[in-house]
Parts: sequence; C-alpha cells; structure tokens
Amino acid sequence: MGGVSSLASAVVLALVPPHEEAQKEASGPTGNEIVRRATVTGTSELKTFLRMNPEEGFEIEAVNSIDTRALVEEARQDKRLLREAARTAEALLPRVRAETEDPLLVGAILSDKTLAWYRKSAADPDWAEFTPLRWGGIFYESRAPGGRLRRKLSTRLVDLINECVNASGTTAVLHAGFIGLFRGSKNVKSVLQFALGSKRPRLTQQVAQAYLDDLAANPRSGEQPLPLEHLSDLARRTASAEVNNTLAEIFHPENNRSLTVLDPRFHPGMNALTIRVVPGRNTEEASTYDLVQNEVSRARESGAARDAANGGAPGSPWDRQGLTDKDWLKLLKALEKRKARLDAPPAENHRDRESYLALRDLLISDSSARKPFLAVRWKGRPSGLPLLVQVLSEGTLVPEADTDGDYLEAELDHLDRQHAGRASNDGAWTIGHGWTVTREIRPGAVRVYTARAPSAD
Repeated sequence: MGGVSSLASAVVLALVPPHEEAQKEASGPTGNEIVRRATVTGTSELKTFLRMNPEEGFEIEAVNSIDTRALVEEARQDKRLLREAARTAEALLPRVRAETEDPLLVGAILSDKTLAWYRKSAADPDWAEFTPLRWGGIFYESRAPGGRLRRKLSTRLVDLINECVNASGTTAVLHAGFIGLFRGSKNVKSVLQFALGSKRPRLTQQVAQAYLDDLAANPRSGEQPLPLEHLSDLARRTASAEVNNTLAEIFHPENNRSLTVLDPRFHPGMNALTIRVVPGRNTEEASTYDLVQNEVSRARESGAARDAANGGAPGSPWDRQGLTDKDWLKLLKALEKRKARLDAPPAENHRDRESYLALRDLLISDSSARKPFLAVRWKGRPSGLPLLVQVLSEGTLVPEADTDGDYLEAELDHLDRQHAGRASNDGAWTIGHGWTVTREIRPGAVRVYTARAPSAD
C-alpha cells in the first residue's frame, strides 16, 4: 500500500490512543523507560530526543541538532518507540512553531544567539565550521551556494511524524486510527493548525534565518562591523521595504536606519549591537545591512538625542506624568519630521498608564493626531492602539492575523466598559467621542471591523 500523506499521517497520529500502560499519566512509562526496555544505550539520537518536552525539556538549538533520519532508523527496532518518537515530535511542534513565527519570540531567540556570537565566536576556532550546522534551518531553510541545504525545523518535525507513522506499518496505523477515533477534537485541532501553517508576516522566518546564518558563518572580529550578506541578499531577492518592516517587528527600531539588537544597559561590560540599514544609491537598488558595535558612550548620546525628540524631557514619554494633548501632538510631529519611531509602551499594564490613556483619547478625538501617529507608531506588541487608529483612519480593517483581531478587540473592550471582562459580545463597541466600531464575520471566518465617525467629526 502506498505511503500516507504528511497531513493524513499527522491526523492519524493524533487519533492514536496511548499504549495501555501509558494511559496513566502519573505512573505510566515515560519515553526514557521505553528506551531502557528497548536497550537503547549510549548517546543515541532517540534517547536524547525522547527526553525533550515543550516545557522544561525544551531548547530550540538542541531540538534543531537532532538527526531525524538517524532517529527513525534507531526507532525501527520497536514500533512502540516509533509511536513514542512521533508523539514527542507532535508535542514539540506547536512550541517550535510559536518560537519561530511570533516576531517577539523570534527577536528574543536572535538576541540570545547574538549574545553568544559576541561572547564566544572570537575565541572559538571552529565557530564557522560547526555553528552553521547547529543554527541552520531553525526558522527557515538554510542554503550554502553550491553546497549544504538544511530544511526548516518545523518541516523536519512533520516529516519525522510522517516517517514514524509509515514505519509502524499500515495495519498498525489503521488499527490505531479506528480505536482512537473518538479521542477528542483537541489533538486533531492542534495537528491541523501546525499542518495548515500560520498567518504571521510571511518574511519573519526568512529574515530571522538569514540573520542567524550570517552570525553562524562569521565569527566576531574585534570591533569591526559585520556585513550581513545573507540578509542583504534576501533584500535583493524580495524587497527592502518588506525586510525593513520585518526587522522592525523583530528588533527595536531606533530610527528608519538603525535597529537595536542588544542594549548595553542590560548587558554590562559590552558594546551596543545594532543593525545598520544602508539604503541603495537609487530606488532600484536594494538596501544592505551591517551589524555594528557602538561604544556605551555613543549609545548614551543616541539615547540623549531620543530624549530631545521626546520634547526635551529625560526618559520615555510613557513614564512622564501630566502629558497634555498639546505635548503628545508636538512629540508625534517631531518624530514624524525626524522619520523616527515612537517607542512602544511597556507591555505589562500599559493601559493603566496615564500617558497611554491620554494619547489614546487624543487619537480618538482629534483626527489631526492620527496621521503623524500612524507614521511613527511602534512595531510589534502591544498592538491594540495602532490597530484601533488604523480602523478609525481608514474606516475598515481586515486583520492580517487572527491575533491582530484579538488585540484590537481587547482595546475596544477596555474602551467600552459594558464589554469589560466578558468573553464575547455582539460585535459592536461604543468607544467615546461619538465613535462606534462594529465587527462582521465574513465567509472563511474572516473578521472585518468598521468604524463609524460621529456626525460632527
């Protein structure tokens, strides 16, 4: 009988009932116990893999370093091992997808790997030989011209599940699927989610992998800038604007030509590391990118310049008390003139800040403030306010991702107190100053938001 497709194999696996001894979560045999029963010894790929889990036992570089082909060959000796390996991969896959698709989580991983590059690469003579193998394919496939190709990690995990199911034998697959048909929809839903993919911005993974491949291939050379060749090549093949926008979601943009990767305030004793964007000499030429080290004193001067743009007051505007509408409008226009970005407010309890509430009220009530805000708005989370201003300015909004709709609705719920704390509503919000926002569900479960302006706006 022919092989089972990747999606079908994953769905069948989700229906496979646990082995009778494994149904008791607390007392049943773990993956390691199954390994011991099969007398798997030494530093085997299978033994290492079955120790992993999506929580305490998760480290993305370790998962990426597993040789999945060797693992399947090792597990063939016992069909229980094949099923256990497949279940381990199924458990890891949602975590891998989250870590490699969400721009905030991607940025955290890249900052961590940048820190490792800064501290270790200069003293490691084997850095450029072995690091590309450890880091290649974490986010997206890695290619060396005329040589090595490493497929992306989530794809390799799906293939591992498929191979384990096929290696278990057709009879075993059909029997397991029949018995476990009513295991519930939760696992099936999870499988379908990772099989069908994500709606995150399409270049997040490509940009992240290109940057990581540049670090892996080039150890640090003193204080010299590192030309980011893979990233620059991606900009030539796609579009500089898309790469720049994606970088702004992953890292903290200082302005339209500089993004902070590592801030020396949080890493004492080292330089600031920033990605420098070098625009092309004409509109048809793509931007190029360098990873640049800045001395702490220069970074502080840059911070002082930002403070000057914030109206001359020290610190972030989010920490300032008593900001008036006039203060916010002046700040937004100053940032727009400098083509700079407004720093994002702290994600935790941002709606409790007086400065945030003052800005939001200004943006709802004054149309002249919305244009400069959209020009200088921060990228990434919290994203509720930028989405709200977008729907007020454009009249309608179709979120690019389901999570964007959730963030917008959280902002609307906070404004319309009658919906606060409720799990759902009728899809209509009254947000003050005469504005109402409504939600329509169109075919394909697509959410569309419409803003209706006050008659005298």
